[in-house]
Amino acid sequence: MITEIIFYTFSSILICAALGVVFFRNPVYSAVSLILSFITSAFLWFLLESEFLALILILVYVGAVMVLFLFVIMMLNINEQKTNSRFNTIAPLALSIGLVVLIEMITLIWLKSNQFTETAVIISAPSSENNTLELGKLLFSEYIYPFEIAGFILLLGIIISISLTLRTKKGKKTQIISKQIDIDPSKRVQLVDLERGNN
Repeated sequence: MITEIIFYTFSSILICAALGVVFFRNPVYSAVSLILSFITSAFLWFLLESEFLALILILVYVGAVMVLFLFVIMMLNINEQKTNSRFNTIAPLALSIGLVVLIEMITLIWLKSNQFTETAVIISAPSSENNTLELGKLLFSEYIYPFEIAGFILLLGIIISISLTLRTKKGKKTQIISKQIDIDPSKRVQLVDLERGNN
């Protein structure tokens, strides 16, 4: 019963955070709401005993993707008023979201404590092996070809994005390493004997 209450509470927070991403006019507020939605989704994965997916969601999306989003938002000059605004304008929202995340973490730790040993889990994992090991076995045995295809598609996307953003300028000096290695060291420096002037 307690697990269901916590699950529906986290789900409500996730829905509200997702709506905040869409309806906030300030892009920084939307990014912070998206961080809350990612963290709440990870906590829901923890409730489902999928620790690997939850940690990947926090490390990859919150730790890397959202930092990139915030850098892009801060680099874009959307509005001078928003650019020149101080941290105090976003501090109440950031503190409230941090408080919500802290309450969610305390709730998860409290739920996983020893006083709820008799509470039935939503999905029971095998006692001998964890779900990360099972996921790795399935990923590198039955789903190895889709995994390799996904990696190739990501690599192709990286190459295409680099080729689209690469700009070549006329008269641009480039470094040719082979010519630098094959050059004669005696020709690199020219010694000139200057006549001394009469003192």
